[in-house]
Amino acid sequence: MSRVDFYILPENSGRDRFACSIANKAWRRGHNVYIHTTSRETAIKLDDLLWTYHDISFIPHSLTGQSGPIDTTVIIGWQEPVPDNCNVMINLNVNIPTSAERFARIVEIVAGSEAERGMARNHYRAYRDGGHEMHSHTVKVDYD
Repeated sequence: MSRVDFYILPENSGRDRFACSIANKAWRRGHNVYIHTTSRETAIKLDDLLWTYHDISFIPHSLTGQSGPIDTTVIIGWQEPVPDNCNVMINLNVNIPTSAERFARIVEIVAGSEAERGMARNHYRAYRDGGHEMHSHTVKVDYD
């Protein structure tokens, strides 16, 4: 079973920026990361953010559907099937991918409106009921 980490951010915090922080940490530790977004537009926005996340560093990444082989360690996508060469998934989608259990680690980021928090509670129940190892972390303000 997967380890699932829920990161609870302050209500008006940006999930995308925190996703970049998690992707950066996982990549630096040698993991291959898949960031699952809700749409192509959201994936492109996150792609742009990864280019400018830090002034002095670079996170190698690519979008699914780009021409040529995907050989970076951070992949951003929005459709299934998800890439099979990643061991960490950051789920920014409203749904849990059907193949989520094949990732060693799953990251869910909770912030925003009560409706978004309700969706996260549903995800938590689904993972827990699936027998995954559950962890929750409350994040304060600075998460670079």
